[in-house]
Amino acid sequence: MEIEVLDKTVSKKEMLPQVINRIFSICKTDPHFKLKDEMKTIEEKVGNIKVKIDKQENLINQSENLINDVKRRLSLLKEDIESKQTELLEQLGSEL
Repeated sequence: MEIEVLDKTVSKKEMLPQVINRIFSICKTDPHFKLKDEMKTIEEKVGNIKVKIDKQENLINQSENLINDVKRRLSLLKEDIESKQTELLEQLGSEL
């Protein structure tokens, strides 16, 4: 008989949140769970924090877009300035 070893690793990072979510969902449905009210307030706080994080991520994305736009404009202005300098030097009779 041959034993075959299968490489089936489950990430602990993925498994732990699933277990915690299941535990909390069981506690929420239990009418005799003593900390039900506290769980609701904590969930509300977590929800508020998630909203704030989403807003901050949105602001970060907007600022990155603005930074990229400013860099692009600066590059275009630099090219324009260089071409005008070259044109002016040629008009003055200077060779590059």
